[in-house]
Amino acid sequence: MKHLFYISLALSLFSCKTISVLVPVHSTIAPPPIKQAVSSLNIPVEIEMKSYLKMTEEALPKKFIDSIYQCEGVSLSYVFIREPIDFKFKNSSIDYEVDGKFELKLNYCPKCHELWDKNGSCTIPRVYVSCGSGNEAMRRVKVAYTTNISLGENYKFKSTTELKKFNILDPCKITLFKYDATPEVERQVTAQLISLENDIDKQIEALDVKSSLKDVWTELQKGLPISTYGFLYIQPKSIGMSELEFRNNKVFLDLHLAVYPFVSTEEQKEKITALPPLEKAGGKSGFNLNLDIRASYDSLSAFVGKEFVGEEFDFKGKKIFVTGIKISGAQDQKLVFKMDFDGVKKGTVYLTGTPTLDTIMQKISMKELDFDIQTKSVLLKTAKWLFNKRILDELEKNTVFELKDLLNESKSNIVSAINTEITKGVKMSGAVSKISLKEIYLDKNSMLLRSGVSGTLKIKID
Repeated sequence: MKHLFYISLALSLFSCKTISVLVPVHSTIAPPPIKQAVSSLNIPVEIEMKSYLKMTEEALPKKFIDSIYQCEGVSLSYVFIREPIDFKFKNSSIDYEVDGKFELKLNYCPKCHELWDKNGSCTIPRVYVSCGSGNEAMRRVKVAYTTNISLGENYKFKSTTELKKFNILDPCKITLFKYDATPEVERQVTAQLISLENDIDKQIEALDVKSSLKDVWTELQKGLPISTYGFLYIQPKSIGMSELEFRNNKVFLDLHLAVYPFVSTEEQKEKITALPPLEKAGGKSGFNLNLDIRASYDSLSAFVGKEFVGEEFDFKGKKIFVTGIKISGAQDQKLVFKMDFDGVKKGTVYLTGTPTLDTIMQKISMKELDFDIQTKSVLLKTAKWLFNKRILDELEKNTVFELKDLLNESKSNIVSAINTEITKGVKMSGAVSKISLKEIYLDKNSMLLRSGVSGTLKIKID
């Protein structure tokens, strides 16, 4: 491109002191909307459950006390104490065992009468016995639960806990009146432990994951700064989720998002939408995005200006330097370049050309290069020889933009943008394995480069 500016400028100035041309007619109507294919973004999410489960464990009752009184026969009272719950995560559930211990007090009456008390009175003094009480060690038990957890479309955990095992390791047999209290203790304590299932479910279902996922959804709609270039917009439209998997005190799931991503050199005003209902979905981790990189002509002009403004060149011993270069707009899907110059010769010329993308070599070249019709009108009177096709053909050979360095820089910048803390306790990390340009579009105010970007992205919630 640099050669194009120098050669065309020098040739334009050869036969006149000052060249002044009319501004070309730019496109005034935007082309039809550029349809973008939906892209899939599969994000593995890791939720640290250790702190949640600790709160659950601490909120559950640790001591159970109950009694059964009957005038005739055996009456009893018991105290059951559980140890801390040790949660064990498996592929699709949480299995855990709980150690516990109990003490039991009993009294026995063989016969009652209601002569003096309507509630009954024992005809002989009651016999009182106990096990696991006083100086005697409390009787040991082993309890086991299984909890199945799912996440509903309202982003609330659904928990179903079931008592799987209740074993009394130290039976409680009363030899005095040949009574085995173990079955009754098991029946009574089991009822208490079954009621604990509901407490466990309530605690797990109260865990707030929705707030974290809502923050993720909101932040993905905002622009992620990309170094000094601009902003990356993910634009998620729907969200789905795989089945939950449990291991190492963590919950793992895959979020599946339908997205329409783009990069813009200008910050966009995006409308933040509410978190939609959660859908069931699956897919391989990673992403393969149709990413639109939108660069305004003003920003591209700034890039071109850094390369050329102030540059001098010698044309047959006469110095010429560039005072301004910019892309002034588009005309029938062609770029229009305005070049200002000063020195021995000064003035302004305009060139038009069609940017053409080589998807294999990843480079852009200018085709159908020509002077704008307004510039032609002036040059026809001052330098007709400039219209020699061989000259324009030669100019086209030098208007090639190698994009590999730009793509590598974009790749690095995108990686920096997606490795961030979305909000407190929610971190996003990822990598880009490949980025390549696929198509070029021009509209009224910007150039759009449609690229393919593949890589991985994951989210961790502490």
